[in-house]
Amino acid sequence: MKPDHIQCGPYVNVSERKALERIRARLNSEPGSDEWLLLTNLALSTTHRRQSDEIDIIAIGPPGAQVVEVKHWTTKWVKRHPDLVDQEAERLTAKAKKISGILREQVTDVPVVDGVFLVTQEASKVAKITDCGPVRGIPFFTLKTCDDAIGLYGRKVLSSEEIKLLGKALTPRIAVAVDGTLKRMGDYSGLALLTPRAQRFHRVYNATHASRRERVKLHLYDLSASDDAKALQLAEREWRSLNRLQRYEWVPRIVDSFQDAPGYAGEIKFFTMADPLAPSIEQRAADDSWDARARLNFARDAVRALRELHEVRSDSGRPTVHRNLTPRTILVKHDNSPILTSFELSRIPTETTVAFPSAEQEWLSDVVAPEIRTMGIGAADRRSDVYSLCASLSALFKDMPEEKGAVAQIAEILASGTEDEPQQRSSLSELDDRLSGAMGVPIPPPPPPPAQYWTEDQIVPFS
Repeated sequence: MKPDHIQCGPYVNVSERKALERIRARLNSEPGSDEWLLLTNLALSTTHRRQSDEIDIIAIGPPGAQVVEVKHWTTKWVKRHPDLVDQEAERLTAKAKKISGILREQVTDVPVVDGVFLVTQEASKVAKITDCGPVRGIPFFTLKTCDDAIGLYGRKVLSSEEIKLLGKALTPRIAVAVDGTLKRMGDYSGLALLTPRAQRFHRVYNATHASRRERVKLHLYDLSASDDAKALQLAEREWRSLNRLQRYEWVPRIVDSFQDAPGYAGEIKFFTMADPLAPSIEQRAADDSWDARARLNFARDAVRALRELHEVRSDSGRPTVHRNLTPRTILVKHDNSPILTSFELSRIPTETTVAFPSAEQEWLSDVVAPEIRTMGIGAADRRSDVYSLCASLSALFKDMPEEKGAVAQIAEILASGTEDEPQQRSSLSELDDRLSGAMGVPIPPPPPPPAQYWTEDQIVPFS
């Protein structure tokens, strides 16, 4: 057969791509010359007064049309969350009715458009999922039975011309995303991807709340993109870290707690935190108005922030370890205070350690401690955090044109935290004392930075 695929929008998760590839492969292997049309990730809107419905797959062939909702559920999850499954079934029925109405405007005798769930989990996790349905009339199918999901063997009632006509009836309503990234999710719009496109499990976006106009960092976790049995724990790690640290001023504020993405219960998780709109020390280092004394004051406060982080302990006495301090994850607020970000690699005292999928890419960085580069992230402890912090802060004092003697002294202090042997590195308390001594007399608050470095909550006086 000849399946024609039209991608109307970006894949939201890996399971959608997997489902489409399996259906296409199944149709390609079927003998005959029948034509099929597969529309994926279609944003369907019948009125401008409400948001578009997101439809994973519409399969149109000689037997008619099917609306396929792709899910990464397991049998166990379906049994534990009947209410959520019922809600998804109701939404899918509503989508199928809308599609049916549109298509019958073109071909009056088109068969009833049905909705089906196609689950993409491995076979062992969905062996008995058909026993859970139908739910509200919606049956379950797996990748092994995807041919039944699209009604491949049904009675042929549509001609090739009618299939094309039905496809054209839907394409004007398609919202195409040329760059392959999400543009909205739930109440958030204007999504701008910050992480590499190839990184599928954890993606971070700049986003704006539709009604509050609040700018946030949206962390999205596609559970279907990981084969790890602890994918959910991996996804929840950064939010748990941030939630434990909300009482500190050097942590971004959480806006939305860790939860299911709308329409993707059990498949995609997300949380949001306020975007401090603050530059990283990598960016701010190029600011000539940020003098050596202000940088020294910032370095001392960053040391104190990390010291407070390490003092967050569990009942067993194990400290929290950041494990991801770089010039890009340490930010500078308008008042010259630090903000620590990117807690996805943190070791949380109350949780077992789980390796993060993209951690290997970070170990090659110059600010990563030698023991981590040699033995992996499992070797990280408070001393490796000290190394990363000092190595990151050292970049602030390179090629400084003023106060060369003082700058050399600061560089020497920070170098004591970057010894190759962990036991020879200065402790945070020692670094705090030495940096405070290098500051001498107290310095007044620095003047506001240039406009490109302004941050959230900053008040700028005007004439």
